[in-house]
Amino acid sequence: MTHDELKQHLEHASKNGTLMTPKHDPANLSTTYNSFRTVLSFELAQNLEGFFSSGEYQVKEYVNNNYPSSSLYFEIEPTVNSAFSVPASGVAPNSPFASSAVDRIVAVSGSSQGWHIFGESSATIQRKLSSGDLEFKGTL
Repeated sequence: MTHDELKQHLEHASKNGTLMTPKHDPANLSTTYNSFRTVLSFELAQNLEGFFSSGEYQVKEYVNNNYPSSSLYFEIEPTVNSAFSVPASGVAPNSPFASSAVDRIVAVSGSSQGWHIFGESSATIQRKLSSGDLEFKGTL
């Protein structure tokens, strides 16, 4: 996949309102989940189309070996000058409060949800890469 193709997929899903699922929507922080999750920053959540249109990010493509039927996994790193340098926050299990900053966005195309995004830390991505859960394909 090329950078432009990914950008088109994400812009299209954003326009359709499917890119941000309720679990990762900061407006739904009061809904708790039994497991750790991330929520997008309010600024990013309110301007998804603008962010992806801006091109102020770098993308690395991986194969997600844990989901062979929908293995597309893209790490999106906002540029230093981006207004979205902290694109998401971590939320502990059963908590309605964001408690940690995460520095990446991940875009995946799930077999049932289609294109959607969530926050992830670069350290977690590196752990998944080291364990073999992810395989690096290249930079878009």
